Amino acid sequence: MMDKGYRELCIDAEFKTLIRPLRRDEYAQLEANLVLDGCRDPIIVWNDVLVDGHNRYEICNRLHIPYAVQEIEFDSREDAIVWICNNQLGRRNITEETRKYLIGRQYEAEKVVGFRRNTDGHNQYTRADDYDEIDETSDMSGKERRESGRRTANRLGTKYHVSSGAVQKYGKYSAALDTIADKAPELVPQILSGNYKISHDNVVALSMMEAEEVRKLSQKVGHGAAPFIRYSESRKDFTDEPAQKPGPKPPELPVIKTMPTFDPDAEVTGLTLTIPSWTSSIDRTKAAADLRTVSPSAKRRLEDALLSLQSKAQDMIRAIKEDS
Repeated sequence: MMDKGYRELCIDAEFKTLIRPLRRDEYAQLEANLVLDGCRDPIIVWNDVLVDGHNRYEICNRLHIPYAVQEIEFDSREDAIVWICNNQLGRRNITEETRKYLIGRQYEAEKVVGFRRNTDGHNQYTRADDYDEIDETSDMSGKERRESGRRTANRLGTKYHVSSGAVQKYGKYSAALDTIADKAPELVPQILSGNYKISHDNVVALSMMEAEEVRKLSQKVGHGAAPFIRYSESRKDFTDEPAQKPGPKPPELPVIKTMPTFDPDAEVTGLTLTIPSWTSSIDRTKAAADLRTVSPSAKRRLEDALLSLQSKAQDMIRAIKEDS
């Protein structure tokens, strides 16, 4: 058993952005559990830098609750980012925006890890069949880097049940959000929480705006009374902006897309592609959760939800058979 006590640790801003912020009720519940049961799980650190357990660390120090600290060794910051993203993506109740961001950050970090290998050509997470594509030399050409990135995208796509193209797109999404964070850091949690509804293309466009305009938009979002606000709504009232300087007018982004040809299989195909993520979540929870320690009420809610899902699945199967 690890010794418990108190320790002064460093909080890395970049690492902290990868940790899903808790809602007020979740934070209050965590605090109540720590007061009642103590800090059961160790705080994970790398060279005295917090890697996992930020909320527990803050609560325990504030309420003088002793905790254990577990050191993990990483070869680089990118290795630590890969570990954090893996860990966070295994949690429940993350928004789709957060999921895309974490997959994108993991993709970009794993590319760097692949380029900066150990002397044997592999990093610490490598299995023999995972990185056999990486060249043995440390000086990779642009073509080799692109090929390594493509294979990284394929591997992560298989792991997270998305296409390799989606993984690469998420990489651009995460890079755009990091750029926005440099201009208006308070806006990024609004996007990742789903409170600020904004498309991938508009995230990229927002990242290319001037810092002052991004901050102005962030203030509008922060002062909104609605539970969420859409990007189009936050932009349409910018009527007090100064007139543009003379010169060629930049091309406007299309706001209305051409309606696609009707596809009778679209709904069924969408559901078919979604189901693997449900089964993956169920398998992950079954493997990770200690059901003996879960409260009876939580188990009842899960059982009711699973029974409802089972009933809906049986209804759909009957409908398919009847139509056939």
